[in-house]
Amino acid sequence: MTISSDPAVETVEELEGGFSRRALGWIIGSVAVSLVATVLLVVYGQDLQRQPTPWANSFSDSALGHRAAVAFLNRMGMGVVPNRSMMGGDIGPQRPLVLAEPSPRGPGWDPEHLKDLAVRARDRKAPLVLVLPKWRAGAARKDKPEWLKSVRLLSDFEIVRAAQALDDPDLKNLSLGRHRSAQGCVQSWDSPAGPRVDVQWVQLLERAANLQPLVSCSGGILVARRPATDKGPQVIVVADPDLLNNQGLGRGENALLIYQLFTRGLEAGGAVFDETIHGFTRTPGLLNEALSFPLVLAVLQGLVLLGVVLWAGMGRFGKPLPVSLGLAAGKEILIDNTAKLLANGGDAADGVVRYFRQVTRAVAAHYFLPPDLPDGERIALLQRITDARGIKIRLAQLERSLLELPLGRQGEEQAVRYARRLYDWRVEMTNVH
Repeated sequence: MTISSDPAVETVEELEGGFSRRALGWIIGSVAVSLVATVLLVVYGQDLQRQPTPWANSFSDSALGHRAAVAFLNRMGMGVVPNRSMMGGDIGPQRPLVLAEPSPRGPGWDPEHLKDLAVRARDRKAPLVLVLPKWRAGAARKDKPEWLKSVRLLSDFEIVRAAQALDDPDLKNLSLGRHRSAQGCVQSWDSPAGPRVDVQWVQLLERAANLQPLVSCSGGILVARRPATDKGPQVIVVADPDLLNNQGLGRGENALLIYQLFTRGLEAGGAVFDETIHGFTRTPGLLNEALSFPLVLAVLQGLVLLGVVLWAGMGRFGKPLPVSLGLAAGKEILIDNTAKLLANGGDAADGVVRYFRQVTRAVAAHYFLPPDLPDGERIALLQRITDARGIKIRLAQLERSLLELPLGRQGEEQAVRYARRLYDWRVEMTNVH
């Protein structure tokens, strides 16, 4: 390729096609980073979303957490989800609301919010499963922040207070007792030889007025039911959280008992583990979800790609071209001499046809039209752009006129006139002389 020594020509060639090498490099880099981010989001999105939390909640992998119970019930075919909406989640007659260990010593403790959740469960005719707390969690380990350094038992007063916060008369006078192990446990929905309960220092209800035992053990009630009333929903009280937390779910046949509690005792097809009682809240709304992790990464990727598309559609990049100094007298003479040389070449008609094709292709490249377009389609698109700019010229008609020019010197005068008109059209379309 021949490079002109004229700086103005070099600048035009550098911008030909719309993208400089630097701009093209930035675009390719942005798209590559966006693609890598998408792949990482698909593969590691769930792991990135998890935050180390050692306390009693369905996101926790510690001994006191409930993540294993949620995963187990989902694997058994139930639709179980953690809820972070203050509205109580998608609960209903066959989707109970689970309040797993609301503790006065834990984050997110709010008795008024517990009352609101009980009201929502009543309004939606959803059973309310209350898992009483048992352990007071200490600090998280420094080497493994998702694990606890130590735990100790809560007092009976603190445990009963979690039930009293629901403001239900039948749950205000509960009393508890602890036994070395669970012995002789039977459940109401199965034969006496049901799942074997294995809980150390089991926590049982010793006095529970108006509560029906669902799972009874020697010394008290492990799981009790309070039927629905006009003022409150059906309430299931699980006295000991070690029946379903991460360290207790795999003992004995505790997992089978929990599964049967939901499927037979409650005839539920799913459950909602409320996590707002543990301080995990999210304001509902499309904008909030879109700007929350991990969806915010997909939103950012879309914005990057949109920016590339808009950038590609712009007319020019980089520094603005210098202001044209106008057509000097010397250029006017140069144009005339070029037209005369064209005419003196011996075949003006053939030369002006080739000039027509070169000019139309150059203008098409200026407007980023695909270079492999058929000639007829290229001319039609250029005509639309020409009309939109208010330039009066009919390209298809001009091309036919050029093809009809007589050969030899007979068409020289008309060829020169057409060549000058093509030149003027190119200047008006591209502002490039």
